[in-house]
Amino acid sequence: MAMRLYGAKGAGSMAAHAALEEAGADYDFTLLDLSKGEQKAPAYLAINPNGRVPTLVDGDTVVFEGAACLMHAIDRHPECGLAPAPGRAERGAYYKWLVWMTNTLQESGGAWAHPENWAGADEAIKPKVQAAAVARLTRHWDMAEVGLEGRPWLLGETISGADLFLFMLAYWSRRYPVRAQDRPNLAEHARRVMARPAVARMMAAEAAEWDLG
Repeated sequence: MAMRLYGAKGAGSMAAHAALEEAGADYDFTLLDLSKGEQKAPAYLAINPNGRVPTLVDGDTVVFEGAACLMHAIDRHPECGLAPAPGRAERGAYYKWLVWMTNTLQESGGAWAHPENWAGADEAIKPKVQAAAVARLTRHWDMAEVGLEGRPWLLGETISGADLFLFMLAYWSRRYPVRAQDRPNLAEHARRVMARPAVARMMAAEAAEWDLG
């Protein structure tokens, strides 16, 4: 039975979607229109009560959260080579980057993009939330920039799922006051990822565009 990935235009489905394409997986993709509230429909909430994307349905297994969907997709297709084998030192680096990105980098970007999640209805607090997020994003993009120094991919010479996740977060940052693409290593990394045919197919399916200049 084919897996089904639920996503939205340029949303948290991008990394898992790219991994499924890289793996040549048997899957179907459902594009939800968030502006119409399709992620809040009862049928969707039945599989993802968070009312967010992505969700990956694999038989009786339902996975949500972007990093979890990415890792599940890769683990179901180990032959794709997007994750080092368990027990290898590179596997630890793979975990490190993925967890750091979803817990730290993504959280800072979310604070800038959605300050209401931190400030509530207090309009006076929102600029302070965003200012603090900008300071954190500056540090975090600098860390990722250093992590790519002298290497094409986060783990060295071989692309991994961590690179697909980094690409997704860098894509989101194109509208932030602190952008990944303004750092040379991160800009070149994004170009390398976007040049991959599997990623081009993902972006076309999600109607996502990015002009890196």
